Amino acid sequence: MSRKHVYGSSDGLVMKSLQGAVALNPSLRLHQASKTVYVSPPSSQAKVSVISGGGAGHEPAHASYTGYGMLAASVSGEIFASPSAKQILSTICLAAYAGEDVHPRRNTITDRSVIHVPHRKDVLAIINNYTGDRLNFGLAIEKARAEGIRVDSVVVADDVSLLHSESSSLVGPRGLAGNILVCKILGALAERGSSLENLKHAGDTIVSHLASIGVGLDHCHIPGNDSYSATIGDDECEVGLGLHNEPGVHRMDIRDSVKLIDELIGKLLRSRGVVDGGRDSFVQEGDITVLFVNNLGGMSQLEMGAIMTDILARLALSDIHPLRIYSSSFMTSLNAPGFSISLLNVSGVYRSSRPSAIYHSIDILGLLDDPTEAHSWVGLRRFWSSDGRKDLRSHHRATEMVLDLMSGGSRTSKTQDDRPHTETTYWQYADVSPERVKEGIIGACMAVLGEETFLTQYDTIVGDGDCGMTFSRGAKAILSSVETQQLEVSKLSPDQLIHRIGEIIEDNMGGTIGALFAIFFTAWSSAIKRMIHPSPTSVSSVRFMDTLSDALTSLSHHTSAKPGDRTIMDALYPLCDATLTSSGSRNVDEVGLESSTECPNGNLVAEACRRAHEGAISTRGMKPKLGRAVYVELKEGLELPPDPGAWGVAVLAKGFWAGFCEQAKES
Repeated sequence: MSRKHVYGSSDGLVMKSLQGAVALNPSLRLHQASKTVYVSPPSSQAKVSVISGGGAGHEPAHASYTGYGMLAASVSGEIFASPSAKQILSTICLAAYAGEDVHPRRNTITDRSVIHVPHRKDVLAIINNYTGDRLNFGLAIEKARAEGIRVDSVVVADDVSLLHSESSSLVGPRGLAGNILVCKILGALAERGSSLENLKHAGDTIVSHLASIGVGLDHCHIPGNDSYSATIGDDECEVGLGLHNEPGVHRMDIRDSVKLIDELIGKLLRSRGVVDGGRDSFVQEGDITVLFVNNLGGMSQLEMGAIMTDILARLALSDIHPLRIYSSSFMTSLNAPGFSISLLNVSGVYRSSRPSAIYHSIDILGLLDDPTEAHSWVGLRRFWSSDGRKDLRSHHRATEMVLDLMSGGSRTSKTQDDRPHTETTYWQYADVSPERVKEGIIGACMAVLGEETFLTQYDTIVGDGDCGMTFSRGAKAILSSVETQQLEVSKLSPDQLIHRIGEIIEDNMGGTIGALFAIFFTAWSSAIKRMIHPSPTSVSSVRFMDTLSDALTSLSHHTSAKPGDRTIMDALYPLCDATLTSSGSRNVDEVGLESSTECPNGNLVAEACRRAHEGAISTRGMKPKLGRAVYVELKEGLELPPDPGAWGVAVLAKGFWAGFCEQAKES
């Protein structure tokens, strides 16, 4: 949890936040005295104005859910403090009179100015089950009724984490993010012209079939509040942690994410067994459900996506396949790292509803899909499946067919070619053992894995520290392909081999270096293909080495990096240009290399590796001119290590040649 804030004090912060929310929607107005956000002009369809609100700190709730199709008005207190009854009464009045302008008119008989009062609407308040909210909304509702306004309320009490504890026996479950789901459904129902009685009935029925549970990794921090002491361990999370740092039900080890999700889903499914006749599970076989996942404010979107995947997998184990799925920061707790899961049993709502002349049946999924201008509601409206299931295998096949069509069939036949004898013919005429090439590839991968720690250390000084991991991912993927025989050198021509390695790198390596390598290997494959087909008998080793220069030329079209810029190119250029500028095999042993009499032009290859090593060494202390390192302020007197990318290239080249030569000795 971060204790840093742009605003060092919470003074005036709530008002500024409300002003910002209103600025995003031209149909919203702000009554500053009551901190009320309301829609103006009013909806021409709704007979009832739906309102909600509570303490600040839960943004985007509720100002950003105010708009046509959702809330007609919302009210905010200070951070984690309920709005006063006076504030809420103002909100009710503004919602009842729909935000229309109240203006004086001249009475032609008495010649006096009178106030024109616009048409009054009924009001439904959606209240989260917290003592302060219940009391202040309750008082405001009584006062509004005394003024002749028809008002009713729905209390959202969806937190099931403490459902059976003594602490909740009197006050009931707390209100969590399920509040927003209720606001969307009832707001859309109101927009369809539903009555106050029907909205009240629908709301209460929905809440009784709505279950939520939250988990926190740490407490949130209030701007300007210095009194904070961490109480949750580094490897712990707190199941049932409240929106205002209230204690949860218990703590558990967070290092097993699957176990955590299983615990949360289990509590949801066992939470409301008393609903609908004492059944054992909250959700029965075949029930229609809606999944609503809420980021409490401090979770990365990367993790939230993974959490969603694990939640769906766990629900599938119970044969639950939600027909609507939502995930966003719907109701936050400032910057709290944590999330909540809400499950709405739509079928349970339908089983409990009692259609009559007053209480009409509702289409919950349709209401969720109805449009709204509330700018923070996040939810797709179209193309949901009818049973909540996705045929992933069918999707994969269809995707592969499209991509295969675009690539002329090469994706489904990566190792096939219309030249049946080329694969082995080249190796025979070049007098090169495919087994030695295989050992060279393995040697290169093992060498870079052995240098992973150093590559990471080098990159940490001037980069983001992921260079070692990037090289490691590529090396491990290639080794895995060799081990599973997805990469069989003896069954591939050189261009096919290089092309396949490039694909493996592209699929697994990632980052800038991964992209550079993928371009280089793709271009290198094309250069080899032009050289050896259809006449491999005319190929010499010198010409084969020349293809490296062709690949380098192609790569240079996509990057401005060149030797002297402290990049991977400082090693790649000399490696590829060694055939043009080398002076023989001098001093190759200085870097642990040896020439090979078993390979034509073996001295040339060894020289190329030596020059790549020299290029990498030359980057030591070199000031970066390209890449992320340019933006890093270097400490005075700090001597930079070799560029990690360039060092990785040198290690790969040396490792390949060492493996190639070692196999020659053994054979």
